[in-house]
Formats: sequence, C-alpha cells, structure tokens
Amino acid sequence: MGRQYLHIWLPIQGPRWRTGSFARPATICAVLAALVWAVPDCRGLEAGAGSVRNDVALAGADLRGADLQGADLKGANLQEAQLQGANLQGAHLQGADLQGANLEKAQLQGASLQGANLQEANFEGADLRETFFWQANLQGAQLQGVDLSGAIGLRPQQIESAVIDEKTRLPDYLRPPGRGRSTAR
Repeated sequence: MGRQYLHIWLPIQGPRWRTGSFARPATICAVLAALVWAVPDCRGLEAGAGSVRNDVALAGADLRGADLQGADLKGANLQEAQLQGANLQGAHLQGADLQGANLEKAQLQGASLQGANLQEANFEGADLRETFFWQANLQGAQLQGVDLSGAIGLRPQQIESAVIDEKTRLPDYLRPPGRGRSTAR
C-alpha cells in the first residue's frame, strides 16, 4: 500500500491527516495502534517532527530502523519496544517509559531522556553522544562498550545502577564504580 493511500484507512478525514506530521507513517501507525489495540510493526518508517500522544501505548512495538528523528515522544509507553537501528537523533523522550526496550545500534545523538525509565534497556552499540540523561532511571541498563563521554546530566548513582564494563567510556567528571563494572543485574 503506497504512503499516499494511508489516509483512506483512517476514520478521520481532512487535510490535516494528509499533510504535516499526521501524514508520517510512524505517526499513522501509532494512531492505528491506539484505534485497534494491536502491536504495530512500524519498521522503516519516518516520524519527522511529529508528535505521538503520551497515552498511546507502543509497548512491545516493532520500530526497528524507524526514522524518529526529532519526534516528540514525551511520556510515551515504549516498554520492551524493538528500536534496533532506529534514528532517534534529537528526539524528545522526556519521561518516556523504555523499560526493557532494545535500543541496540540506535542513533540517540542529542536526544533528551530526562526523567525517562531506562531500566533493563539495551544500548549496545547505540550512539549516545550529547544525549541528555538528567534524572533518567538507568537501573540495570546495558551500557557495556557504549561511549558516554559526551553524555549530559549523568550522575554517579545512575552509572552505579547500570551495567557497564571496561570498554564503557564515561564523561571525565565520572569515575567508574569499583573496577569499572556495576554489580547491577
């Protein structure tokens, strides 16, 4: 089904649904998920600067490779979502619930994860340059081998609760806990 025909399947008509952020396939997928209570398979989609309502549950969503650059996902429920290789550069994920999400090789450069729940999230190979982590819950987050040297707002308590290894690069102002490994699991 071509991108231009997706509006036919939506129960709401009008020019707002055919242009702007609502015409983005990832946003349409999120709306459809809310309407039919199904887990979407939104791989390879774009969101642009669109916004997803925080009450839309995308828990377990398959968003591998999705282009969500600059997307407004504040407070979104993305528990256990599959976001491998997704482009989340500059995305607004403040207060989002990403518990157990797979963000392997995701592009998160410049994203805001302020106050986000990142418990048990997998960040293996993710680009976290200039990512904002103020008050994010990193308990059990998989940060082995990840470059956090340019991350913003990280606190020692967050690092101590995450799973890191000797290859994890931390900002200069943080020292690795113990021998460079967290005991969190």
